[in-house]
Amino acid sequence: METKMSYPLFDSGYTLWAADIESRLKEQLGESARSLGIDHRLLLHSYYTGYSVTAALALISSRHGLDAFA
Repeated sequence: METKMSYPLFDSGYTLWAADIESRLKEQLGESARSLGIDHRLLLHSYYTGYSVTAALALISSRHGLDAFA
């Protein structure tokens, strides 16, 4: 049986981390995570797994074929 990880309703650490991701995406590509089709669950999972912003951007880059962060 697979267990699903639950996330808190509000986490200021995640909010700041995700905002950093968004600002770097907009700075480098001129696009938001939503406009690029990045699933918010990928961001949640990355944050709660302990990924740094740089590691998360590398993951996003590899999954979405973005050259800016490769």
